[in-house]
Amino acid sequence: MNPIDFIALALRLSNSRNEADLRTSVSRAYYGAFHVARQFLGDCGLHFPPKEMYAAEIHKKVRYCLDASGNGDTILAGDNLRTLRNQRNEADYNLGSVEFRSPASVVAAVRLAPEIIDAIARCHTEPAFSEARAKIRIYARDVLRIAVDEG
Repeated sequence: MNPIDFIALALRLSNSRNEADLRTSVSRAYYGAFHVARQFLGDCGLHFPPKEMYAAEIHKKVRYCLDASGNGDTILAGDNLRTLRNQRNEADYNLGSVEFRSPASVVAAVRLAPEIIDAIARCHTEPAFSEARAKIRIYARDVLRIAVDEG
């Protein structure tokens, strides 16, 4: 599945007047952006163990790796991913929150997902990618103890 499809769904749902749709739009926006970021780290040669794919820690590790890149675009993507995850947590876990009762209230959160993807795409071109990749690989291997491809 292409994670961009989650973001397209999030954008469609964000126009609804139904609170469940609006909350779901924030959740799908986050997961679409998260999976794009994780794929970017895979392109950097990182391998997250299958057991970690479902653990809460992977969300932090993805952001930490983006932050460690030294690239302004991926650092921005990591910051926006953190903000969007906080919004996703609020939407999914705080059912008493009034923040998700109108489309206007979720627009800013949902719009973060395309911004994250665009920032990652800008870093995915040379020479930015080679520089960020090297820093991410060192940080992932030495600090987070994540398996990294040889070379």
